[in-house]
Amino acid sequence: MSSFFVAGTDTDVGKTTACRAIIQALQAKGVRIVGYKPIACSCEEGIYPVENQSNESQTDYDADNNSDVLALMDATNEPVSYQEVNSYTFAHSLPMLTRDKSRIKLSKIDQALTTLVKKYQSVVVEGSFGLLTPMAEGKSFADWVVEHKMPIVLVVGIKEGCINHALLTAQVIKQLGVPLLGWIANRINPCLGHYKEVIEILEAQIDAPLLGKIPYIHKPESQELGHYLTNIDRLMYMQTELVK
Repeated sequence: MSSFFVAGTDTDVGKTTACRAIIQALQAKGVRIVGYKPIACSCEEGIYPVENQSNESQTDYDADNNSDVLALMDATNEPVSYQEVNSYTFAHSLPMLTRDKSRIKLSKIDQALTTLVKKYQSVVVEGSFGLLTPMAEGKSFADWVVEHKMPIVLVVGIKEGCINHALLTAQVIKQLGVPLLGWIANRINPCLGHYKEVIEILEAQIDAPLLGKIPYIHKPESQELGHYLTNIDRLMYMQTELVK
C-alpha cells in the first residue's frame, strides 16, 4: 500500500470525517496509516473580509490548531506531530486565491509526502475544497494528484444537489486517468428526504464501489467511525494491486 487522495464533491462535505473513518478502519486491519493534509485553511472569516489582506510574516503556519489536522492526528495510532501531517495552515479560507499563494511551495509538500510514504504503510491525503481548486500558483489539486499518480477516494456529502456534484466529479476523475478506488456517502443533511433513493442513483451511476455510508453524526471528529466503512477490503485490495 502507499498513498491515496481523498477528494470531495465540494467544501464541507466531510472529507476529514471520511479520512478519519478510513484511518480507523485500516488500522483495525493492522495497517500502519497516517493522514496528511497539505494545506489547511480556516473556514471562519468576517462577513466583510478585508481585500488583499495577507499575513506578512511569511510563516508556513498561521496557527497550529486547525481542526481538520487535529482530527487526522487523533485518528491515527502513530505518534505524529502537527508539522509532519500538515505543511501549511492559513488563518483565512482561500490562500490559493490571494497573495498568500506565493507562500505555498509544492516542493515542501512533495517532500513531506515522500517522508510519510517511506515511514508508513499507507498515507491518506486529504485535499482542500474541490478537486479542481487551485493548490498553488498555476496548479490545481487535480494536477498534483495526476503528477503523483495517486488513486482517489471520492467523498459525497449527501444533500440536495449532491447527485450532480458527485457525477461531475467522478467524470473529472475519469478524464484525469487516475483510478477511482471507491466513494463514501457522508450524510450532512439529516433532514434530507429520499436519502435511500439518492444512494441508489449514485451507486448505479458512479463507476466505482460504495465503500461505506456514514450517517449524520454530531462531532464526528471525536468519534469511532471505521465500522461505517463496509467495503474496506476492496480499498486494501485495490491499493495493493495498484502499487505492484
